[in-house]
Amino acid sequence: MHWGRLIFCILVFAVIAVVGLASGTIVAVSHNLPNIDAMRPAQLGQNTVIYDRSGRRIAELYGAVNRVVVKSNQIPAVMKNATVAIEDKRFYQHHGVDFTGIARAFVDDIKAGHVVQGASTITEQYVKNAYIGADPTLTRKLREAVLAWELEDRWSKDKILTEYLNTVYYGAGSYGVEAASMTYFHKPVSRVTLPQAALLAALPKFPSEYSPITDPQVITLRRDLVLDDMAQQGYITPAQDAAAKKTKLRVFARPISPTKNPAAYFVDYVTRKLVDRYGARETFEGGLRVYTSIDMRMQLAAISALKGRLPAGPAGALVAIDPANGFIRVMTASTDFKTYKYSLAWQAPRQPGSTMKPFALIAAVEQGANPASTFYNSHPLHIYLGPGANPPYWDVFTAEKSSGGRMNLVSATLQSDNTVFGQLCLDLGPAAIVRVAHQMGITTKLDPVPSIVLGSEEVNVLEMADAYATMANEGVHHAPQAIERVLFPNGRVTKTKVKGNRVISAGVAYTVDKILEQNTSYAGGTAASMPNYYTGRSAGKTGTTSNYVDAWFCGFNPRLATAVWMGYPQGSIPMPGVFGATYSLPIWGTFYNSVFGSTYIPDFAVPAIMPLWKPWEGKYSKMAPSPSPSPSPSKSATPKPGKTITAKPSTKPTTKPSTPPPTTPPPTPTTKP
Repeated sequence: MHWGRLIFCILVFAVIAVVGLASGTIVAVSHNLPNIDAMRPAQLGQNTVIYDRSGRRIAELYGAVNRVVVKSNQIPAVMKNATVAIEDKRFYQHHGVDFTGIARAFVDDIKAGHVVQGASTITEQYVKNAYIGADPTLTRKLREAVLAWELEDRWSKDKILTEYLNTVYYGAGSYGVEAASMTYFHKPVSRVTLPQAALLAALPKFPSEYSPITDPQVITLRRDLVLDDMAQQGYITPAQDAAAKKTKLRVFARPISPTKNPAAYFVDYVTRKLVDRYGARETFEGGLRVYTSIDMRMQLAAISALKGRLPAGPAGALVAIDPANGFIRVMTASTDFKTYKYSLAWQAPRQPGSTMKPFALIAAVEQGANPASTFYNSHPLHIYLGPGANPPYWDVFTAEKSSGGRMNLVSATLQSDNTVFGQLCLDLGPAAIVRVAHQMGITTKLDPVPSIVLGSEEVNVLEMADAYATMANEGVHHAPQAIERVLFPNGRVTKTKVKGNRVISAGVAYTVDKILEQNTSYAGGTAASMPNYYTGRSAGKTGTTSNYVDAWFCGFNPRLATAVWMGYPQGSIPMPGVFGATYSLPIWGTFYNSVFGSTYIPDFAVPAIMPLWKPWEGKYSKMAPSPSPSPSPSKSATPKPGKTITAKPSTKPTTKPSTPPPTTPPPTPTTKP
């Protein structure tokens, strides 16, 4: 009896000593411990997510860490329940530190003779991941427990669980349940099924040791253990447990490839803009939500048109812009981003051919030239360019190096007559065309050489779409924009300011718009085949460069402006017999038919003030004979591509249809109806 009491007393004193020591240690460790609300969580990189204009996710950007933070309502209950069932079954009963669990783990470890069960709660694991790191010391463990207790005083259980699910590592470079779901199932966590949720919940225990891709049997057993725990704890029924165990893992071997994205070139363009604006770290790890201007319905229609219409060999690119605000709705190319990172849509400079002629027409109308009554004599040119020019003469030919007769600027535009526009350029001065082109949206440096009117100066597809969008928008230019707004993790939002600048008058824009509209509908226009592909409202210009190297069609209606280019990415490789109307125009028409179909598109708005016409004083216009009607149909030869010889790379006019121009060119509107 005496010995029994002695042993009891010794045990009591031992417990008191241990408790006292532990308490003292805790007090010492927690001395001057900062309030958890004042502590800054560790810098956990978050993926930047890119969306289209309707909010559809189209890409993710991430650096060293693949993490996407989601809100509680984006994580289904089945995912939360599976995690609690396997990681911390007393999560909703304890206060951050599970003393019952600690005791149970201690007993189990003593029985086994080694550590068989951890005792960290979900709250403690979150504190470790987000605040203090994983230093394997008693001091760190005690700090973790104290902070977990404090965190439970401030946050709800759901917030703690959500934050945990956003930070835990699931293997394969995926941090957070959203990134893991996208990695293994190629879908957001909001759409996971019961067996998929159980699989994800099974991974954090051994994320680096086992993988559902390389160790499917081990992970299947672990998943089934999660399902059993869920059934035992009442989260699912035994029948649901049994059914879920019968399903296969069905995981993807690799994450979604960004190179297979149908908007890969656009995403690359957006990424560069983000880096320029916010820097690389913020772009790839800042957790931005980037809402872009792209319309994926239009994007897919453009891809389909390119694939369906392009011949084997050459490549193509298409950019479409909303004229009202400059937002890029489509940016695509027929090349594969995986193997060809260079974007033909905005990085590749190419000669635009006759699609530059409308800028000369705009410059002439601005100076008071009435296109319907301003005449030039169409004939081969051999013009001395002055001392120092190389070559000293500029030779420009029309169809078959013959004379096309006397014609006004309307007919010259419809027929894409090189010699008339060559003379017009000399009367205007090449600098005037450069000025208009830059005002309309061309940002590339252009040399003021006479051949610029025929497209000798290189530009890119995005610039041409932008410039033609200015025509569609009644002469008001908007800089092209790919980003509508950016949402930051702290709730801050930056929106793109849309500000237009009037660069030409509405009357000038309307005058040129209506001539280009005739070009797509009138039998003598270079784009007269448009109704074969799209019967809605359209206006535009074809372009073909010398030796058939580049083929274009740039066009618009009041709602969308689009530039289509075709050629070989490798360089100036001829495409014999290919003109702007051969493939580029059908691609444009097919695309517009997919986007608009039979939808009514309003006419170009008639401005309140039209241009004031005055006699045209052009030197080369005066050199021609007195105005006379254009050749009659019976005497007109079928137009064919001509040749231009310039000091700059030469260009070739657009192909002409077999139907000759009318004897009296349609007049340009001069008064308001």
